[in-house]
Amino acid sequence: MILASNRFSNARRSKGFSLIELVVAVAIVAMLSMIAVPSFMQNVRKSKRTDAQTALTTAGTNLERFFGTNGTYTTDTTQLGLLIDDSVAYSDDRNYVMTVAAGGTGIGSSYVVTATAATGTSQAEDTGCTVLTVSSLGQRTPNPTTSKCW
Repeated sequence: MILASNRFSNARRSKGFSLIELVVAVAIVAMLSMIAVPSFMQNVRKSKRTDAQTALTTAGTNLERFFGTNGTYTTDTTQLGLLIDDSVAYSDDRNYVMTVAAGGTGIGSSYVVTATAATGTSQAEDTGCTVLTVSSLGQRTPNPTTSKCW
């Protein structure tokens, strides 16, 4: 009879998890999250930079095409194959605001296309890579040899 009661009391004690075991498991998950989430977000921002790079390339190609036809460059972003919304040019995924300005020798012979991270997007937190530019001379900023933005 004693053996039977011990067997049932041991069975009751071994069911489920203790509070300590649960707290330890939650703490481990929290620590792993603190390490993994920032790294994941940085990789997401890095992958979204291709949106700016694609828009810069598209604008540059269309500016060269415009120059071939008209003999001058333009700052009119509606003619550059960019997404336009309320007279603001955006990259395809709206992560960057696109602008075109005259280069050092004037708009007739040079240009600078700029992609600036749109406010309220995760790209606005992409340290050191919130503004990317390409000029008519093929110069890119930030410098591709010293930064990881390109």
